[in-house]
Parts: sequence; C-alpha cells; structure tokens
Amino acid sequence: MLTAAGFQVRGNQILNPCGQPAQPRPTAVDMNGDGRPEAIVTDTHPTCYGPTGLAFSVIQQQGPRWTVVGAGRGRIKLLETRTNGWRDYTLEGPGCQRTWTFQPGQGYLSLQPCPGESGYRPPGPLPPAPPVKAASGTPADRAAAFRAAGVTPTRGRYLACDTRQEQEIEIRDLNGDGRPDAVINDFGTYCYGNTGQGFTIVTKDASGAWRQLYQSQGIPELLTTRGVGGWPDIVNGGPGFCFPVKRWNGRDYAIVRWRADPAMPGACAGRP
Repeated sequence: MLTAAGFQVRGNQILNPCGQPAQPRPTAVDMNGDGRPEAIVTDTHPTCYGPTGLAFSVIQQQGPRWTVVGAGRGRIKLLETRTNGWRDYTLEGPGCQRTWTFQPGQGYLSLQPCPGESGYRPPGPLPPAPPVKAASGTPADRAAAFRAAGVTPTRGRYLACDTRQEQEIEIRDLNGDGRPDAVINDFGTYCYGNTGQGFTIVTKDASGAWRQLYQSQGIPELLTTRGVGGWPDIVNGGPGFCFPVKRWNGRDYAIVRWRADPAMPGACAGRP
C-alpha cells in the first residue's frame, strides 16, 4: 500500500518521495461505491510538499496489489458528487479550488481550470455537442491490428490479461506517414502489477501488412515531440510521481528524460 502511494520502505523506516522519514496515515474510504474500501494515504512534511506541507494519494486495491489513482498536495476534501461512479474531490483552502474527477484508464484528473489559470473559459452558452465518433478504424484494420498484437477474439470480444475487461484500441496515423497505426491497451494487475495496465503499438506498413512496433507495461501518454520516423514520444505512466519519457530510436523506445507528476514537482530530483 505504501509503495503504491509513492513511499519507500527501508527496514523499519518509511521514506517520503524526498527521501525523508515519514509517518503516512492511510484512511479507508469506499470511493467508487462497490462496497470495498479504497485508501487515502496522507502525509505531512514542512519542506517536501511545498507551502502546505501536506500531500495525499488515493489508491485502489486490485487483487493482491494496490494502484495509485489520484494524488495531490494539500488537504483533500471529498465531495458528494460522483463522476463515472467515483467520488469527486477538491482541496481545502481559500479561493477557487479545482475539482478532481475520475476518468477510466487515467485516474483522477482536473479538467476545469480556475479563473486566471491557463485554459480557463468563462461561463457562457454551451457549444454544440460534437457528433458521436464511431469506433476508430475499419473493422478489417481493427481485426488486423489485434492480430499483430497477438490477440484473437473470444466470442467476438478481444480479451487478454483480465478476461472480464475487453482491450481498448485507438487507430490513427501516429507518425504522419499517411497510414494507420494503433495503440492497444490491456488491463489487469496479474499481468501488469501495481500499474494495472500495459499497451502495444502496431503499425500498417507500405505493403498493407500490420506488425508490432512496441509493447510495454504502463499507461501511455503520447506527446507532440517525436523521434526517428516521426513516432511520438511516450510518457510511460504508472504508480509513483516520476515517469520515464521514451523516444523511438529506430529500433526501440528508449528513455530520454523523466517527467514529474505536477503534484510532486521534485519527485524526479537526481534523475537526468
């Protein structure tokens, strides 16, 4: 539980993300209403966590393992509203405080900035709803992309690690060569540990054949920066607060730098 929340356990001592002794406090809370408690782990440190000196992590148990689904600095305040079945939360404090909502496959995100922050839009008439998007890619491309990833359908459903949850696929041109590629996400703690997710990138070559380009444990975030052949850099997300950024070098996705979670800007201290 503590490791999932970003702490290190060395012998009888617990260290916070800054490497300082800590006394984290877990509290059981059923965040998603399924009758099983998640845990909110809070910690106090006057220098590690910025002006408030407070930090928290929201972690979920999946089988024998725990996975972080939300984290921040400050004192968490649970709300009565829910998004996708999970309780929303905000932070205690004066002025505007963002609301954090649960997004499947991504955990807790804050999608609406406060006034004065970048991206804020004042209230006004709602824009027309966008048209509903069909599943990306043709049925033939989807089937071929799954085959390239080594997945065959079971009674019409593409299942892999967790036989209760179908794999997700997004087909689009990732590297700008005019041909479709696909990102396929698989889920399950049995295969992917605390992260609970893995992904495969497959591509359609000039001959029309699909092949696997890359496969990894983690939660992928595709960036606008690019490597060899125009392939996008990837933030390989997972438990903790410091994540590798990988770039395609023509043979493999290799780590080129590290990116800290905005809630813990010092988490990558000491890494290149």
